[in-house]
Amino acid sequence: MSDQSNTQKIKRYADVSLVSALYTLGAVGVLHWLDRARDIITDPLSYYAVGAFGGLMTSAIAAFGASILSLAYALSRLLDVSRAGMLLLWNAGISFLIASIFPTDVTVNNLPITLVGAIHTIASYIASPSLVAAALLLTRRGEVTYFFALAGWLGLTVLVIGNHVQWHIGGLGQRVFLALVWIWLVLTTRRVRHLPPER
Repeated sequence: MSDQSNTQKIKRYADVSLVSALYTLGAVGVLHWLDRARDIITDPLSYYAVGAFGGLMTSAIAAFGASILSLAYALSRLLDVSRAGMLLLWNAGISFLIASIFPTDVTVNNLPITLVGAIHTIASYIASPSLVAAALLLTRRGEVTYFFALAGWLGLTVLVIGNHVQWHIGGLGQRVFLALVWIWLVLTTRRVRHLPPER
């Protein structure tokens, strides 16, 4: 494959990743305006997938997964990337897609009570740490993107601890965490788009 053809593929998939990420942000923002019955402090984002505007939230989660997978493909065209990081990134994208297919259960303690809800929860528990671990492995220290990868890891840690000790701020914690990894995703996509191919 020629360098020019490889470069075009990288840019094409990076563009898909960026557009998908921007759609996710826009859809989630609109949902916060449309469905004001949800508590942003306690309710996880996936609760928006259950109700009148469920289709919009489902598409947002799917778009986020597609954005991650598109970035993974673009990165796969480069040689100087961590294999472990790539595997985790593919895993995160697939897990988010699975989470979009199976809606969560809306319960008092946020624990699933159906098989569908359990699948969503398991997929989410796999997707989030996979994404942030991939971000750390695929980003060089000293880069701006590394700050967001590290902040995302710290945010996820605080979120897990908070849920364990019942701080009742899981919704807010999840939003902060996802905002951090979303910024990493967009910045990394933009950087990858302008990198020369290495094979």
